Amino acid sequence: MNSATTGLNHAILFTSKQCPHCPSVSKILKQLNQEGKLAGLDIFDISQEQTLAEKYQVRSVPWFKIAELEFQGLHNAGELSYWCKNANTNEGILRYLIENLEAGKLGQVETLIKQHPTWLNIALQILADVTAPIQARIGLGAVIEGLANTELLEGVLPTLEKLTQHEDHRVRGDACHYLGFIENAKSKEIIERCLGDVHTEVREIAEESLENF
Repeated sequence: MNSATTGLNHAILFTSKQCPHCPSVSKILKQLNQEGKLAGLDIFDISQEQTLAEKYQVRSVPWFKIAELEFQGLHNAGELSYWCKNANTNEGILRYLIENLEAGKLGQVETLIKQHPTWLNIALQILADVTAPIQARIGLGAVIEGLANTELLEGVLPTLEKLTQHEDHRVRGDACHYLGFIENAKSKEIIERCLGDVHTEVREIAEESLENF
């Protein structure tokens, strides 16, 4: 029975005998696996599985992967239980993206989004939430800039269009700004509509965004 059948996530863990935190993470994941909260758990000693470690680009231990999410360092039982349950849900992916953006891991987030294009729409929930951590919002902006004029960014144009109608002018302004990184006729048309926004800041952003066309 595989994870697709059970709906559970599979985990991979790299450890080292010299690592002070590895026994704790290993013990918790083993327990969660025994409790049926994982589809399976593979544990590797990094000193004996260097080729495999290089494949996963493991830099330090403990390092583990649950579904498509990668982690390193010490995590408590509550955190590990959460990720075992939510690693493959929109809620879990959004939390993961926020945490990595806050930590400044923009390259990692951009790589993950390129590998999983549907994650960009999940990430845009950060833009739509004015209460989201400011570092996450700033980091997302940098990631979007890095995706300028790509098919991936064009794919979320409908979401950005919808956000230009958001009740909060800050969200409308950000959406208008990011539309400027999609240089096509539809994006230009949406930005031109923003020139008539009731808020001065949004209108100014629209003018600046149109300079890209």
